Amino acid sequence: MMDEIEKQENSPLILMVDDHPRNLQVLGAILKKHDYAIAVAQNGPQALEYVSTIIPDLILLDVMMPQMDGFELCNLLKQHPQTKDIPIIFVTALDTSQDKLRGFQEGGVDYITKPFHQDEVLARVKAHTTIRKQQIELTLKNKELEEANQTKNRLFSIIAHDLLGPVSNVTEVLKLLVQDICNPAEQKEFLQGALKSSQQTLLLLKNLLFWAKNQRHEIDFNPHVLNLQIMLTDSVLLLEGLAKEKNILLEMHCESGLSCFADENMLTTVIRNLLSNAIKYTGEGGLIKLLAQHSDSSVRITIEDNGIGIEPENISGILDPLTHFSTTGTNYEKGTGLGLSLCVDFITRHNGQLNIESVPGKGSKFIVTLPPQSSYF
Repeated sequence: MMDEIEKQENSPLILMVDDHPRNLQVLGAILKKHDYAIAVAQNGPQALEYVSTIIPDLILLDVMMPQMDGFELCNLLKQHPQTKDIPIIFVTALDTSQDKLRGFQEGGVDYITKPFHQDEVLARVKAHTTIRKQQIELTLKNKELEEANQTKNRLFSIIAHDLLGPVSNVTEVLKLLVQDICNPAEQKEFLQGALKSSQQTLLLLKNLLFWAKNQRHEIDFNPHVLNLQIMLTDSVLLLEGLAKEKNILLEMHCESGLSCFADENMLTTVIRNLLSNAIKYTGEGGLIKLLAQHSDSSVRITIEDNGIGIEPENISGILDPLTHFSTTGTNYEKGTGLGLSLCVDFITRHNGQLNIESVPGKGSKFIVTLPPQSSYF
């Protein structure tokens, strides 16, 4: 038999394991009186079944039980990653040094002896639930610190390798122009190269700022009804220059009057990154199509190219929000993977989907599906 008393908010959950109902009753009365939530199991298998779905803050474990004694149960719990950190206090009438030593060797943190003394029970339970709470808080803080360090290192890496090069290129072009040592044809060629570098750097900076804010959960989500024709046209105009550099034809087809319910900044970032990505991986004289249409009650935006395509094993890496997947473009363009990572994050915020269809050597389709407005509420 197992039972659980309704847990009050912020109340530590104590699992009591004992084959004697009277012991459970006495301990339960003490703990319940002091606002602890309790659950009970009358043997080892019941306790294992319970912790397979609910992790208590503390286990009070009787040593002498049939089927499986407390030492054996403790050993099993300490071997499993999900339960190994649960503090276990042995409850026993045994009081020899050998018994206590074995309990600590099996992973127990303390002992409560029978017959029970209320003050002793409460003091030991409070001490170990407090320690457990502090351990959890420390683990979370360490995780946040590690994530912050990863973000910082990623930022420094991008600044050092992906921003320094383009900015240096533009600087060198400006030096040549100031020195007036180039003929008009050379000047035009250098300026076109500088423009391309500055456009790529601008997109990277926008991605970098969005990504950094997203890592710190500082981006507000403000969806409203958007005119897709206007938004998509603006994105195409912004990236037309990059497409022309590679003689790529950029076509757009949007259903008349098509709108969607989305955050404008996020969706614009998604479309611009997917278009930029398509340009990067499409060769000279290629074709990119941007198609927006209704699909049942949803809106579907497709970016299709006839570029180099994606190997099947790499698609999962692109869709993994924790992976910054990137390869070199057809003109040896470098990338950071930030753009695709942002796309996955922002589409997820919209309860939408990003699907990828690709054939290596023939091209790729990136399909963004946005749900109807009702799905947000």
